[in-house]
Amino acid sequence: MIKQNDMRLRSPIRQYGCYFMSLLWHINRYTNTPLSVQRINSSIYHGAVQQGFMTSNCYVQDPTGFCQWLGWDAVYTGKHEKPDYICGPNEAEILLFKHDKAGDHFVAGDGKGNVTYDPWYHERGGSLCASEGVLVSKRIFKF
Repeated sequence: MIKQNDMRLRSPIRQYGCYFMSLLWHINRYTNTPLSVQRINSSIYHGAVQQGFMTSNCYVQDPTGFCQWLGWDAVYTGKHEKPDYICGPNEAEILLFKHDKAGDHFVAGDGKGNVTYDPWYHERGGSLCASEGVLVSKRIFKF
């Protein structure tokens, strides 16, 4: 899977696109939607901004609309669940980690609070936030 800090991606995606890229990972996982740097940079990024699902700085304003627009019939619950929340059948999670020095970072989870996709590439593995930070909340999607 493409990482958000891939230099071929648009600058706003590289800087702020962790939630955006984590959603794309789940969308690809559940729908097999083809993803490429070119498609993410052009039709997905521009379309999401034009449709009002996301701002140009990758703030996802309408996660449900974004997912459904790309073919995943998922609905965001609108809640920030606690870190100990366990997903039920037909639920997926986006995890929010906080790190004192690195800040906040979203990753895709496995339903039990474990990281399955970290959008930030680092030669040691994932981001500092996910590897050394604290899981503070979860965004849950029902499908």
